[in-house]
Amino acid sequence: MSHQPPPQPPGAMSQPAPPQFGAPGGMPQPAPPQFGAPRPAFSGPPAAAGLASSQAMPPSFGSQQQQPFGGAPQFGLPRPGAQPPFPAQSAPLSQQAPFMGPPRGSAPAFGAAPWQSQGAGSGAMQPPMRMPGMPPNTLGQGMPPTMPTMPYSPHAGTQVSTPSKIDPNQIPRPMAETSVIIFETRQGGQAAIPPAASSEFIVKDTGNCSPRLMRCTVNQIPCTGDLLTTSGMPLSLMVQPFSLPHPSEEPIQLVDFGDMGPIRCSRCKAYINPFMRFVDQGRRFICNLCGFSNDTPREYICNLGPDGRRRDADDRPELCRGTVEFVASKEFLVRDPMPAVYFFLIDVSMNAIQTGSTAAACSAISQAISDLPEGPRTMVGIATFDSAIHFYSLKRAQQQPLMLIVPDVQDVYTPLQKDLILPVSECRENLEQLLESIPSMFENNRVADSAFGAAMKAGFLAMKSTGGKLLVFQSVLPSLGVGSLSAREAEGRANVSTGDKEPHKLLQPVDKTLKTMALEFAEYQVCVDVFLTTQSYVDIASISVVPNTTGGRVYYYYPFSARSDPAKLFNDLRWNISRPQGFEAVMRVRCSQGLQVQDYFGNFCKRVPTDIDLPSIDSDKTIMVTFKHDDKLQENSECGFQCALLYTTVYGQRRIRVMNLSLPCTNMLSNLFRYADLETQFTCFLKQAANGIPTSTLLHLREEVTNTCINILQSYRKYCASVSSSGQLILPEALKLLPLYTLALIKSIGLRNEGRLDDRSYWISLVSSVSVLLAVPLVFPRLIPIHDLTSRGDDESLIPSPLMLNSENIREDGVYLLENGEDGLIYVGNVVEPTILEQIFGVSSLAALPSQAVLEQFDNELSRKVNEVINEIRRQRCSYLRLRLCRRGEPSGDFFRSFLIEDKAPGGLSYVEFLVHVHRQIQSKMT
Repeated sequence: MSHQPPPQPPGAMSQPAPPQFGAPGGMPQPAPPQFGAPRPAFSGPPAAAGLASSQAMPPSFGSQQQQPFGGAPQFGLPRPGAQPPFPAQSAPLSQQAPFMGPPRGSAPAFGAAPWQSQGAGSGAMQPPMRMPGMPPNTLGQGMPPTMPTMPYSPHAGTQVSTPSKIDPNQIPRPMAETSVIIFETRQGGQAAIPPAASSEFIVKDTGNCSPRLMRCTVNQIPCTGDLLTTSGMPLSLMVQPFSLPHPSEEPIQLVDFGDMGPIRCSRCKAYINPFMRFVDQGRRFICNLCGFSNDTPREYICNLGPDGRRRDADDRPELCRGTVEFVASKEFLVRDPMPAVYFFLIDVSMNAIQTGSTAAACSAISQAISDLPEGPRTMVGIATFDSAIHFYSLKRAQQQPLMLIVPDVQDVYTPLQKDLILPVSECRENLEQLLESIPSMFENNRVADSAFGAAMKAGFLAMKSTGGKLLVFQSVLPSLGVGSLSAREAEGRANVSTGDKEPHKLLQPVDKTLKTMALEFAEYQVCVDVFLTTQSYVDIASISVVPNTTGGRVYYYYPFSARSDPAKLFNDLRWNISRPQGFEAVMRVRCSQGLQVQDYFGNFCKRVPTDIDLPSIDSDKTIMVTFKHDDKLQENSECGFQCALLYTTVYGQRRIRVMNLSLPCTNMLSNLFRYADLETQFTCFLKQAANGIPTSTLLHLREEVTNTCINILQSYRKYCASVSSSGQLILPEALKLLPLYTLALIKSIGLRNEGRLDDRSYWISLVSSVSVLLAVPLVFPRLIPIHDLTSRGDDESLIPSPLMLNSENIREDGVYLLENGEDGLIYVGNVVEPTILEQIFGVSSLAALPSQAVLEQFDNELSRKVNEVINEIRRQRCSYLRLRLCRRGEPSGDFFRSFLIEDKAPGGLSYVEFLVHVHRQIQSKMT
């Protein structure tokens, strides 16, 4: 049996590792490519496993090994002082060294960072002391549990009845944390409380898995279902199996048990982990989940030390690490591991050609080919479609690609059994030649119809024998053939006023055709990603069913601009195919007796109650798992959770990634509140709300979200802070931002009354797989002034401290960036100085500003700093922000101001008013 971290890929240039902060020596990383280099990013393969044993790698790769995931150096980001990866967009796309960004973790993404403590109410106990280098309030992280959390009162001892009584400067607000936290997952035999998801931390896996991989809504588990119900809080896990690590973290270890396969409990099938207890001189082990006593296989027996642990425990990753990866033995193989197949499907209907969508798709694919996994197992195919489907044979022997047309879009077939999908190495020249010529081949196309569903079905038939990724570029409403859709939007406009009275049927798929198709795709391990480059309604509610069921996602560019969107399209595609990912995966979560898995939420297909099928799973996807009690848990014991993911790496190795989390059980309600995880709970509420939008009225959902917040705070007030005066609004320290985030959710694109149907449907599909790290900023964005960046010192962080989201912070002589991880809204005030306009936008007057934001870099310090800030945000968010200019007095300005959460909105409360409302509701429930 062997276990080893991956060696360094040959030929990768080493560069100084990032500062270690006490972490063990980091791996040497490949140096970032130079600006404009034709082959950017990842010199080590972006494999899904993040680890590989030398003997397991296919011989054709020589000795090339995989790097651990993550880390800025690895993804070809510029060194300090180097030019940014997003050059001025006036340069030809092919010359851009574009974004490819995992969070390096430098500046924390803004969200529920660890906050400064607020003034205590009467009788409040003092919070734990802050240790050097610790954030202001990590809820006991790094320390044994201390005294009860400190309640917060906006106006101690005063009856809160009108907004004037609440001091707006006293209300809870996020405080960005700048120091780096070293987080050991277990200390002194106990689970440590994880730092906020939005802070920067380096994980040392000492028995529990990294909180990036798995986080729980509460860090102590209630012993009974009644206690959980009383708290009002949810019990859920957010699982992100391929989340990007900090570059200073150790890679996940690979363990190979040979033919006997990984050791498992013979009753519940849980995998061997640090919490299984060995007894009888190591000859038996007791499962930490079901309590069954198992015989230890003879070759695995080892003597126990005086502490009862195996003497070899610290040398075996599966006995001392929260996360390990096992080489899958033959019992886990139903067929040979699939190759990495990428099939591109491009809309060439009249609208797609005329808007530049087709040209942008062809250019993006052509540049992204170099980022496909290297080696003989990587295969590609391509087809175009309008009212018919056009396949292309790319065999090297042919002088040029051969077009094969399938005119029947009702009963679809593939024209050839082979030669439609070939190894990249055999067809790259023909593919590049074809991509260059497609826009001109169809430039006079007058076919307005688009057979989107039929084209997907045809692409699927070509891939059916292998599985793989089907990447579809679509620009109009699918109007022809199987899965065609009708323009429901007009009906939606007529019914917009009834949105509050009845569920919006237009947010549900029009019928089951695409769902049935998607289930078949998933069965054959085909994952669909859809890139919607559109200027009109395309019925995302119906289309998104396919990616959501097959482990993919929707990318949405509305209204598509041939000037500003091709760069984002390319970067989205490039990250899609090069990020850490795995194919043909099956995932199951197991938990201790006393709990049971209630449900799974995310982008997957579910055929049996216990498992979910993921044709593809990548570093951006999060699965939510909810639990319920079916028995009592023992106080002072621990409750275990184990997630096992069986998958195939992009290099064709079958692996089992196993993540373990063991948390203490409690009978004390105050402990549930003290160790609550705000961001994970909010992510849970966000996903549940999005899940309900197609079947509930918006009014009902907004009330439900508000009541969830009120019930949690009322439970705390009633059972944990009852000694305080009833005139005080008292919030648990760990959840003091819950009202603010709840208000942000109520005012979000998903739950506000106004808005386009497709925008709301896209928001729902985005939320279904969003991570904890990106959930808060999606509804509570970051607001940054960018007109005065030159006044900041070089020693300050790259991104200025965010402003609070209210109009008092918006001056008309300023320029502001508001970003939510998806979009960047640039607000330009009405009296901005011409010199600032000239430096940032290259124009001297407001009238000369273009409607579409294409940020170029000009030869001045302010322009350089603005570009640096935007590029850093893109890197942190793993997303190439889509920029949009906003002006006062225009619809764009109103849209910008709709994200100023603290302001009073039409038909909505300000933050202060919302706190008063919450407080009154709590008071009325208490009486």
